[in-house]
Order: sequence, then C-alpha cells, then structure tokens
Amino acid sequence: MNVRGRRESPYSNPVLIGALTVLVTIVAVYLAYNANNGLPFVPRYSLNVQVRDASELTHGADVRIGGTLVGVVNSVTAARGVNGEPIAVLGLKLDKSVEPLADNSTFDIRLKGAIGLKYLQITPGNSKRGLANGATVPVTQSSSEVDLDQVFSMFNPPTRAGVVASTIGVGTSLAGRGSNINDAIGAFVPLLGDLDPVARNLASPSTQLGGFFRGLEQFAGALAPVAQTQADLYVNLDTTFRALAAVAVPFLQDSISQTPPALGAVIDQSPTIDPFLTDTAALLSELRPGFAALPQSAPVLADAFAKGTQTLPGTKTLDQLTVSLAKTLGSYSNNPSVQHGLDRLTLTASSLQSPLAFLTPVQASCNYVTLFLRNIASLLSEHTDQGTFLRFLPIAIDDLPGRESVPSHRVYTGPPGPASGPLHVNPYPNTDSPGETPECAAGNEPYSASHAVLGNPPGNLGLKTETTSRGSG
Repeated sequence: MNVRGRRESPYSNPVLIGALTVLVTIVAVYLAYNANNGLPFVPRYSLNVQVRDASELTHGADVRIGGTLVGVVNSVTAARGVNGEPIAVLGLKLDKSVEPLADNSTFDIRLKGAIGLKYLQITPGNSKRGLANGATVPVTQSSSEVDLDQVFSMFNPPTRAGVVASTIGVGTSLAGRGSNINDAIGAFVPLLGDLDPVARNLASPSTQLGGFFRGLEQFAGALAPVAQTQADLYVNLDTTFRALAAVAVPFLQDSISQTPPALGAVIDQSPTIDPFLTDTAALLSELRPGFAALPQSAPVLADAFAKGTQTLPGTKTLDQLTVSLAKTLGSYSNNPSVQHGLDRLTLTASSLQSPLAFLTPVQASCNYVTLFLRNIASLLSEHTDQGTFLRFLPIAIDDLPGRESVPSHRVYTGPPGPASGPLHVNPYPNTDSPGETPECAAGNEPYSASHAVLGNPPGNLGLKTETTSRGSG
C-alpha cells in the first residue's frame, strides 16, 4: 500500500517565518520612529506659524490645545519678517479633527517640564473665518514665555551681593521674634479671605494693572536723575527721626498702639457706610455741573442770602410748620409699607428707562403718538351704514388669475388697477430711536406702481412728519 506524502505547509518553513518576523520588526521600528511625524497615508492639517524666537522648540515637539495632543512640530526654519527682522517659522502637522482653526487663534511656546522641554500651545479664536491648509500665521499671533535661565540671568554679581546683604539684614531683624511672626501669620488668615475679591479686581482687564506697572517704570526712570537728591533726603530724614526719638515714648507709642483699634473700627463700619459713600459719590457726580456754574451764580446766591436774612425773622410760624412737616415726613418715610412702595416705584422707574428712551424720539422727533391718537379719533367719528369707519371697511380685490385674490409664492407687483397694486408694507419703520436710522419712515414711504416695497425704503426720508395742533382733526 502506497502512502502519499503530505504536502509541506509554507508556514513550517523556518526561513520564511524568520523573514516575516524581520519584516514586521522593521515596519514596527519605522512606525515607532516616525510616530511623532504622523503615520504614513494619514492626512494631516498643515500650518506655518511665524515666531520671533523658536525658544529652543525642536522638531517633533508636541502641539496641544487645552492640554490635548493635536499634532507635532514638523520643522523649524529661519526666515525674515515683513520688516526684515530675523524670525523662525514653525511647520505644524495637526490632526484633521481641528481643521480649520479660527484665523485669530494664538500660538504660545510654553515650558513642558522642569528639564527645559517645550511645546506649542494653541488657543483657538472666535473668528468665523478659518485658516486654510498650508496657511501662514503672522508673528503677531505668537508669543513665548520667559525661561528660568532668563529669570536667573538677572542675578548678576552686584545683585547677588545685594541679596546676601539683604538676607543678613532681614535675618538679624527677625532674630528672637519667632513668636511674634507666628502671631502675625495667624492674623493674616482673615486677610487672605478678604484678598480673593481684591485679586479678582486686580486681574480684571478694566483695572489696567499692567498700565500701572508701566507707569511705575516711567516714574522710576524719571527719579533716576535725582537719585542723589533722594539720598540726601534720607540723610535728612535720619536727622528728623533722631529728633522724634525724644518724644517716641509715650506719645508716638500711644499713637501707634491706638491705630489698630481705630482701623478695626473702620473695617467693622465699612459695610454700614458703604451705601452712604456710594450714594455720596453719585450725588457729587450729579452736582458737578452745578459746581461748575457756581462762579457765575455765587454773586446771585449771595444777594439771595442777604435778602433771606432780612426776611427770615418774620417767618417764625412757617419755620415751626416746616419742622412739624419734616417730622411727619420722617415718621411716614420709616413706615415699612411706604419703603416697600418706594422700592417698587424705583424698580418700575428703572424698568421703564429703556422703553422710554426708545419711545421718546417716536413722539419728540416724528410726532407719531399724536398722529395715531388723532387718526383713531377720526376713525371712530366717521360713520357708515354698518357702524363706524373703524369697525367696517369694505375692501375690493380683483378676482382674476395672478392678482392679489389668489395664493402666490411671491409678492404681488402688478399690474396696478383701480382696486389692486404692488404690495407696500413697512412693519418696523425707522424712527429717531437709539439703534435705528434717524428718519421718520412711517407715512413717508414713496409709492411705486411698478414694484413692491417691503420694509424701510433706501435712503433717508428725513425727520419731517405732519404737524398737529390743538383742534386739528
């Protein structure tokens, strides 16, 4: 009996298996080596970012948005800016998921760790226009942080000698005062609690804290030429303090010891007097025009006071009644119901401020309220067989194909007839109200027999409307 030999499997060949293993290893090493540059055959979103200084940012560095890795720095090349200054251009390869970035996005080179590694931080902007693939971001939208070595470079030999001398002086002054420092740290706890709103105010852009430091820099620069004069001032102050040493105890000592209770009382009363100070500031602001007019009105007021001193002796009864009225008003104003009513009136007046500011020009500039009331009165006074003109008004429309009597997908434009014509409607006419074109559009729109007019017509119709007078109808 002949037994056929089994066909040998190619996977049992050790040479073939070894070759496949080497090939897979080479592919894995290649992919691992090029992982930072992106995997092959994977589309990428490319951008070129101009920076004044690459700040040791290298090829393969991370690109992150909010801490999430979105790409890598593919290249760092030298170039020149618009003004000819040397700059660096960062070639970025980003994930397609972030395409497109807003064209006002910012790019910051930041420190990744304490050993000096850097990465590029992208802060997406809010613009509706995006950066196309391959676009170049100008240098004005990039920045870099100050490195630690740059910070430490300010400690030159003279500065280090000054720091050593200051440290020795502070150490000498604090020697033997450990318990006092401990008590001071405990007293700082409420201060840290109150420091939070102060820090928020300082961090607000409207505080312009940066402008304060820039002004301080200019102030210090202005003081540099008079440094010797300032040194002489401190020498003279030393003489003054020597003279004050004779009265330091008990006079200055008592004054200093009474200062903390006084400051504590001020702090405790601050919440109570804060509304008063706020109202006082608002009152003084409103009185500013009056103060400006005082130089002209002061002589008139002086004459009035002179006449008043001659008249007041005969108004004793009026004074008594005025005092009684003031007391009655004081009792009335302390009534909780009255205070609640005043609060509601104040809220109502505040709520009506915006509507009245919008509606006032409707009447003041365009006379629309008076015209509306006059026309309503005229409609109610005109009679027909079925009632007043306002209640019944026959409307005749031509019942012909293409006319206004049948449904249509577009505005009717004509031809005009005795009972039909192109549509003219202006549901929101312009007035002289805030945010609108200063014109009186309602009632002044021109009529066109050839085409429809929807909304406010082009151009400015002016602020002229029909003038009304008492008795006009």
